[in-house]
Amino acid sequence: MEQDNLSPATSAQAEGQHEAPSGAPENPHDSRETTTQSTTLPPLTMQIVVRRDLLETWGVGPLIAQGAHASTAVLHETRHLPDTIAYLNDIPNMRKVVLECPSASNLEKLAGLLSSATPDPVPFHLWIEQPENVPTCLALSPNRRDSRVKKALDKSGCRLWKS
Repeated sequence: MEQDNLSPATSAQAEGQHEAPSGAPENPHDSRETTTQSTTLPPLTMQIVVRRDLLETWGVGPLIAQGAHASTAVLHETRHLPDTIAYLNDIPNMRKVVLECPSASNLEKLAGLLSSATPDPVPFHLWIEQPENVPTCLALSPNRRDSRVKKALDKSGCRLWKS
């Protein structure tokens, strides 16, 4: 009978069990040991801007789906950025803010302001619902709501969504 030359860690992996690297939490979603946000910085937050005027002709469910589409798209598109990585590695502390804007022109204005922000553009995804080809929602990548973000949201008429 051959003797196993596997270390306990290798043996556990061979049996389909995975051991967390030393210093890493067992649960990758447990932020107690891996929180990357400094206590002096504002928390990473996603802003999701939905057209309020669509509520007149669309149901609440379809509007929520628009926010989900835009949020998922921007997270995928910015998955390589440090702020997005930190945001996704701290699931229990994710923050999202839902804002409203009055119309498609306001949403498009916001997209333009974010694209032309200086010194660098602010990453976002403008969701265009198909086949209607209608801009419905814009989601910003996780950010610390710096002056570029505040300025663009204010200038485009965005405000906190209230019932």
